[in-house]
Parts: sequence; C-alpha cells; structure tokens
Amino acid sequence: MEAYGILAKYYDRLMGDFDYDGYYEFVKSQLFGEGIDLACGSGEMTLRLAADGRKMAGADISAQMLNIAMQKAKKSALDIKWLNMDMLDLELNHSVDFITCVCDGLNYIPKEKIAGLFEKIKVNLKDGGKFIFDISTKYKLEEIIGDNLFCEDYDDVTYIWSNALGKNFVDMDIDFFERIEGDVYRRVGESHRQYIHDCEFLKKSLVDWNVEIYDGEKFCLPNAKSRRLIFIATKR
Repeated sequence: MEAYGILAKYYDRLMGDFDYDGYYEFVKSQLFGEGIDLACGSGEMTLRLAADGRKMAGADISAQMLNIAMQKAKKSALDIKWLNMDMLDLELNHSVDFITCVCDGLNYIPKEKIAGLFEKIKVNLKDGGKFIFDISTKYKLEEIIGDNLFCEDYDDVTYIWSNALGKNFVDMDIDFFERIEGDVYRRVGESHRQYIHDCEFLKKSLVDWNVEIYDGEKFCLPNAKSRRLIFIATKR
C-alpha cells in the first residue's frame, strides 16, 4: 500500500502531541512573502503560514494527505496551491522567498540524495531566502523509536506500530484495526522507512548557506538528547 494511504485518515489524531503552534511561533519571524511547504502532509503548517498572509503552496507525495489538506483549506477559505509531487522532483517556474519541510520530511530521504535535494532547494529559492526544516534525531530514532513497539486504542481504530532498527535507518510497520461494525474489524497495514541523519552531515551538505540549529521541541539550543532539530538555513 502507498505510504500514508491509510495513515492519512488518522494522521492528525496520532500527531496530536506535535506542537505545531509552538513551532510556528518560533519560525514565523523568519518567513515572509511567498513560500512552499514540502512534505506538507495534512497541511497543518501550510495553513498556519497562509492564514498569516503569506502566498503558499503545499507539496506532498501522498494524494490522500493532500486531499485532507485541501479540505481544511477550503473550510478555512484559504487560497493555497496544492502539488502532488515528490520533493526530490522540486522544480518551480519562479523562485520563492522561503521553503519549509516540517515534521520528519528529511528523514524520508536517503543520505545519498540529500545533497541533490539541497541543490534543488537552493535553485528554487531567492538569494537571502530561508530554508527551514527539521529531523528526528539519531538519538530519537536509535534510542526511543529503535526496535520498540507502540500502540494506541481508540473507539473506532486500534493501531500497532512496530519498528526495526537497521544500519542508518528505522523500518516502521503500522497495522490499523478499523472498527467496521460491532466487534468486526478491518486490518490494514503500511510500511515506512526513516533514515538517520547526523547533524554534522546535514550542516556540511548545506553548502553556501548560513545555518542555525535549535531543539525542535523546546525551541532553544539543542543538546545530545534533543529528539528533534530545527535547521534554519539562509541562502547566501
């Protein structure tokens, strides 16, 4: 099954502890004009950026996630352009003022493709423009996610999320048990792979950028046990 096929339906519920508001407040002063939100998912950050007056586009590889984002934008009467595309194929017809990629998007990109992605970002960004992204850290993926299993039980669905730690990646298998009626359930599963990226590797890959790095949960300087890092990169 396509990644985020079934997960799209429950994504916002399962991401209920992600501090979109805090994240937005932390980065909003860096972002002006026109931008594109890569791996935008259900559009939570895209909508916040657009609601504050920015001209926005949101791009995601999952059509199901984009459909949810489009419904939210319509409900909020926000004019956002939605693009069903892989961020590795980014090609805009004009340069933008900023590009964002929130909530692990870069963890889905293999190490050998990072430099090419960053080059595409740079080509599509104006001089002095901002590229803001985050990653789940090596510490989080190895020590917290690792080979562990997680589950949640709701009235309408139960999910079991099992992980297998490999060399520089984590494979994630998620099984959903959807209640159809009474005690009848439908089982649907999908698989994901997140790559472990070292902070220093990402910094070295951002050639010709000024880079600042922060803890992506506490919005301060990071430490060895930070679980998420926010990179604020400015194109020179």
